[in-house]
Formats: sequence, structure tokens, C-alpha cells
Amino acid sequence: MKKNKTQIQNTIWLSWLRLRYLRTVIILIAVIVMAGCTDSYLRQEIDDTLLKDRLDKIDTVQLKEHSISAPVTIEKANERISNHIAEPNESKKTMSLNLDQVRAYALEKNLDLKVELVDPSIAQQTLKAEQAKFESVFSGSAYYQRAETVGTGAVSKTQDYQIGFSKPTQTGGSVQVDFPFGDGNSSLADAAASVSFIQSLLRGAGTRINTNSIRIAAHRWNVVGARTKLAAIYLLANADVAYWRLYSARKELDVRNEQYKLAQNQLNNAQKKVAAGSAPKIEIVRAEAGLASRLEAVINAETAVQSRTRDLQRIMNRDDIPLEKSVEILTLTEPNPLGLELDEKDLTEKAISNRMEMIELEQLLTIDDLNVELAGNDILPDLTFNYSYAGQTQGRSVGCALGHLTSGTFDDHYIGLSAVFPLGNEASKARLRSARLTKIQDLAVHYRLRQSIRQDVYDAVSELDNNWRRILAAEQGVIAAERDYKVEQSQFQLGRRTSTDVLFAVTHLADAQLSKIRALVDYEIAQINLARATGTLLGFGQISILPVDIE
Repeated sequence: MKKNKTQIQNTIWLSWLRLRYLRTVIILIAVIVMAGCTDSYLRQEIDDTLLKDRLDKIDTVQLKEHSISAPVTIEKANERISNHIAEPNESKKTMSLNLDQVRAYALEKNLDLKVELVDPSIAQQTLKAEQAKFESVFSGSAYYQRAETVGTGAVSKTQDYQIGFSKPTQTGGSVQVDFPFGDGNSSLADAAASVSFIQSLLRGAGTRINTNSIRIAAHRWNVVGARTKLAAIYLLANADVAYWRLYSARKELDVRNEQYKLAQNQLNNAQKKVAAGSAPKIEIVRAEAGLASRLEAVINAETAVQSRTRDLQRIMNRDDIPLEKSVEILTLTEPNPLGLELDEKDLTEKAISNRMEMIELEQLLTIDDLNVELAGNDILPDLTFNYSYAGQTQGRSVGCALGHLTSGTFDDHYIGLSAVFPLGNEASKARLRSARLTKIQDLAVHYRLRQSIRQDVYDAVSELDNNWRRILAAEQGVIAAERDYKVEQSQFQLGRRTSTDVLFAVTHLADAQLSKIRALVDYEIAQINLARATGTLLGFGQISILPVDIE
């Protein structure tokens, strides 16, 4: 009977071992399967056949398949173009804008500026992260352990808890406070308290060294702010330039259309004179040749207007006039050139103080000083002061043990110094030399930039003065060309000039008008460039730049 009982116990024991072994095997198989599934999913994600086909093959395109109307031959197209120039009937959305409206839309909607405005917010968050490096940290843990002795069936239970508090100090040290307590198999519970303080005395010691990264982050925030403002200045200056280039393109188109109409009038006059017998038939041929030669200039001018309009559409980024929408923008602001005698020295000093590149370099030089200071501190030996206290007590319960901490049965105090002296210390010395060389390099860049800014201002003033004189010369050229055209036309009516002479006068008049338009626009752009060279914008109102708020 006793033997059978032992066999039953052994059988139960073996069954229990098999069950534990089977459970372990099942857990291992599950882990392996999960790992295999993850690996299979990763291979499937990497093996993108569609993407591989797009990367390995170059597609072709047949443009006529994308035409929304039937292809047209050259003969039919020429007839349509001539009719279109003579009597344009294409309906487009027309809108009128002045220069201030273009600036406002660019400042509000431009995508390039939206991208730039994110950088100051990122730099601000980086600064906040550095400022939080001295925040306190609370920690806590709880453990429960149950152990069963094989064979005897004895079970032991242990509960351990710990509450901790730590804080780095701005002087280069740290404070750690811990309260471990627990209840085990014994009749008494344990509770303890420990305090440790570590302070660097040489390397890494001092508030200035330990707040170095915060000051660097603040200066880098200023650097990003300067770059963002510079980007905004260039963006708005480019918006002004795009506006004036559209103005120039539209005025050139008007001149080319007028030139085409004058050539058409010359053809009509030649046909009338030939019909009256007062001119040979070759005059018609000459007039037709002149009319045809002006067609290409009109087409090129129309294309230029479309391209300049799209430039302005992209910069303004208005929802109602996207790039794919054909729109006719009428420019309301007219050039207002004035003869000015500018104080170049005063403008140069203003540019040096206003240019964002100078502010950025000044911030970088300050960062260089901080890096040199930090590298100099890194050469010092690592000398550390340590102090710690630990107290421990026991009680019938955890609460009693915690209550007896102030009159604990065990106190331990520890104080000490530790030092590390690098032999040679070449790495730290090399970092210090590198920091000093970086500052020397940035100082050279600073002096070079001052000289470059001076040249930018003087060049911009010369360009403005040159364009003013071009305007005066072009004005005289237009007056002379108009007089010459009228004379040639009257001489043609008297039979003393040919159609070629009249058309040559028409071309000369158009060239003079275009020279005046370009001189006017170049004068306005020269003013923009001069303002940009001084780190400012043309206008009377200030512009505020607000970074992106993630909230």
C-alpha cells in the first residue's frame, strides 16, 4: 500500500514536471513564431515590387495623347495666331493688384516662408529642453516575489518597495535621496533612507560651465531668428521684383502689340497706294514681310507675361488663383523714379548694423567664446567630492519601520574625494585648440562680411544712379523715335520712302519704348536691391514675423 502511494506521488510529480516543461516549450515556440512573423513582415515591406519597377524603368510620353484638342497643322495655326493678335477673344479671369497687396499675400501664404517660420519654433523647443536639464526626477518601484521550494512545498513571499528623488545642480553636482522598504518572510519589516551628494570641484564645476549649453541654445535660437528674418526679407524683396518683372512683361507686350498694329496699318497703306497706282507692288511684299517678322515678338512677349504671372501666383500662393488656373493680373502700382543723392557712408553703417548676416555672425562668435571656455574647463583634472548617508531600521510592520527611521538602529556616513588625471591630456588640448581656431575663422568671416556689405551698398547705389540716367536717356530716345516715325510715315505718303523705311522707324520706336520700360523697372529693382543690401525693405510700415505655434 505504501509502495503504491509512493508510485502515485512519483507519477503526479512527473506529470507536473512534464506540464512545466510543456509550458516552457510552448512559450519558446510562441516567441520564435512571433519573431519569424516580424521578420517576414519586414521582408515583405522592403520587397516592394511596384517601387522597384518605378526605379528600374524609364517611362516615355507622347504629348499629343495628352492634348485636350485635336493637333493643328502649321498653316491652320498661323491663321489662328494672326486672328488672335488682331482681335483677341480669349476669356481669362482678370484681377488688379498693387505692390502692397502682393507683399501682404506673400507674407501670409507663401510656402517658402511657412517652411522658414518652423525653424524658430524648433530652436525655441531646443532651448526649453536645455533649460529643463536641472529638473528634479522622482522614481518609484515595487516588486513582489513568490518562491516555492521543490520537494517541501514551502512558499516564501517578499515585497520590496523604493521611492527615490534626484536632482542635478547648476554647480556641477547631484543629489540623490532613496527610501527602500519591504516585508519578507521574517517577522520584522525593513525600512531605510539614504542621501548622497556628489560635487565636481574642478572639471565641470561652477554654474557658468553647467549652464553653458543653455546659453548656447539661446544664441542658436537668435541665429535661427536672424536667418528666418533674412529669408523673409529676401522673399518679400523677390515678391517686389516679381511684381515689377510682370509689369515690364505686360508693358513689353503692349509695345509689341502696338508694333504689330502699326505694321498692319503700314500694310493697309501700302495696299491702298498700290491700288491707286502711286506705289509699286513690291511695297505690299515689304509690308507683309515686316508684319510677319513682328509676329514672333508678340508670341514671345505673351509667353513672358504668362511666365511672370505664374511667378507671382507661386509667391502669393492664393487659393483662388492656383498655378494651374489661367489668370490675367493687372499691375496698378506705377514706377515713381526720383533723382536722389544718397549718403553712401550713412547707408553703409546702417547696413552693417541691420544685416541679419552680421547679427548671425555676432551670435556665432559669442557661441565660439562659450565653446572656448568649455574646452578650457575640460582640460582641468576631474576632482569629485562625495558624501552619502544611509540609515536603516526594523519594525513589526512597514509602517512601524518607517516611523523608526529617525531613531534608526543603523547609521552610516561616507565622505571622500576622487580624482582622475589624464596623462598627456592631448584630446582635451586638441579640442581647446580647435575651438580657438573656429573663433579665429569666424572672426575672419566677420571682417570679410563687413567688407562685402560695404561693397553691396556702394554697388547698389551706383546701380540706382545708373538706372536713373538710363531713364533720362530713354525718355529722350522715345521722343526722337516718335518724331522719326512720323517723318518717315509722311515721307512714305509722298512716295519718298519705302515700307521698309517706315517699318524700320517702327522698330526703332519700339526699341526706344522698351528701353524706357526696362530702365524704369530696373530703377525700381535697384531700389529693392539697395534696401536689401541695408537689411531693410522698401515701404513705410513695419512687418512682424511670427513663428509657428504648435498649439
